[in-house]
Amino acid sequence: MTVAHTSHIRIEKHEGSHRTAHIENFQEPLHFGMHGGIKHFYQDKYGAEPTGPEYPATLDHIIAGVAG
Repeated sequence: MTVAHTSHIRIEKHEGSHRTAHIENFQEPLHFGMHGGIKHFYQDKYGAEPTGPEYPATLDHIIAGVAG
């Protein structure tokens, strides 16, 4: 088996659930976080409002990646 590609990504953690993924050979990072129903789920489960700005969740990026 031949490896077609190895991703080189650096993840930077910010306030709350906000993270940025810096992907090799791409100028702009991807932003990850929580929003909407996901944010409310964790708020209800743990009793504290998640902090940080709202960004697409990792789940949103996964769905977008496999849908196309």
